[in-house]
Amino acid sequence: MRWMWTKGLTLLLSTFLLLCSCALTPPSSVITVDPGATLHLFLQPMPQEAHRLSLTVASINARTVDGRDIPLLTGPWIFDPAERVGRQTKLLQQKLPPGEYTGLSLELSAAKLQTEADPINLLIESKIQLIPINFLITANQNQALFLSLSPERLITGGYKLTAKFSARKAQSPLPELKGVISHPQSGILTIFEKKTPTVIDVVAIGQGPAGMALDQRSRLIYLALTEENSIAVFDLIRNRIQRKVRLHAGARPTELALSTNGDTLVSLNSGTNSISIISTTSLSERQRILLSTTPASACISATNLAYIALPDINALALIDLQRDSVIATANLTDTAVQGVADRSGRQIYLLTENSPDLLVFDTTSMTVINRVSIGYDARCLTLNKNNGLIYVGMRSGNIVVIDPQIGLPIDSFKAEPDIIAIAADRKENSLFVVSRENNLLTKYDLVSQRKLATLELGAAGSAVAVMGEQ
Repeated sequence: MRWMWTKGLTLLLSTFLLLCSCALTPPSSVITVDPGATLHLFLQPMPQEAHRLSLTVASINARTVDGRDIPLLTGPWIFDPAERVGRQTKLLQQKLPPGEYTGLSLELSAAKLQTEADPINLLIESKIQLIPINFLITANQNQALFLSLSPERLITGGYKLTAKFSARKAQSPLPELKGVISHPQSGILTIFEKKTPTVIDVVAIGQGPAGMALDQRSRLIYLALTEENSIAVFDLIRNRIQRKVRLHAGARPTELALSTNGDTLVSLNSGTNSISIISTTSLSERQRILLSTTPASACISATNLAYIALPDINALALIDLQRDSVIATANLTDTAVQGVADRSGRQIYLLTENSPDLLVFDTTSMTVINRVSIGYDARCLTLNKNNGLIYVGMRSGNIVVIDPQIGLPIDSFKAEPDIIAIAADRKENSLFVVSRENNLLTKYDLVSQRKLATLELGAAGSAVAVMGEQ
């Protein structure tokens, strides 16, 4: 009896500490830079006529309104347009002095044409080109420009290169065609058109953008700005920050989750071991729940119950978003770090840090009812609401496909290695994969599992969201 009483007291104290303690954890070291006053220059997909060319760009300069040229390249850049046919390339991102600019100057130093025999050197008709385009660099904004090579009369006489470049500013498609990627180190948000896909704009969003939550109906993106202790509300229609919600000092938000009806945002704050429950109507903190350990991820079911992974103590905390309070906790035998609910909301699939299994957690009994073997190094997962299948991204580059109805993997296919984030687009039935290796975004068809396109990001990404995702 004494043993049972001691055990009960220990469990009671553990639960009390979980819900009421406000112990701090040391903030993680994240290197960030001021994202403003930066030019992002993209080379649009090369025309088919350039597929046998090799070009050497000696320099690219930004020309100020008073005629000064500011170098953008640190050295010559050699590229093979054959590799760029149908593919956008990020040439550079460079800090510039704030002010007005009248264009770019580009110098070609060499050009070669691959023939059936040997490559031949081409005569360059005009080595230095002035590309007129007025743009403004400001201290708190980014400027994206898009460089294009005209296919008309590209090579004349079989030996002369008459390359003509032009530039344009960002052009925004309909919000329904947009996707976004956060970049913590560079403090930017990349906006891309999801069909192609191609980058359409780069926005200075703030210090340390990390996790995000997408509101499809309101066409808003909520971004956790870890280094600013705030949440940015980004308008996908106007491509601009609508507002920033300031959290308490030292909060360091890392992950966000949005309720099914879109009226409640849950912020996981790694700096203060807390959860902020925010009303999206008033954009104010409705409640703050203090924990004894760092919350890692949040998963909100169709019934508006939030499940918070607490990996340091191998537990899940259940939050009722109507009462804004923790109503239960569940102990796990494994370290859960991320989860996603199935279409019914009755089961939560949990990635683990120390196990090759994906845990199947029953929300009624609050217990693990099954394990799905997928192997070690699972990084992320998402639900495709079209077919109810769950896709798991592995560090190796494999995408494992799981059918919740049978609780087993039913397929897998190879993507780019070092996957960090994935998002499913139910409208196109496609999957977007962000990988750290070469900083790429790749798009896959979920029926044929064929790679549809690759997009160069130019900076390490953290999270991805696309309209039509959920």
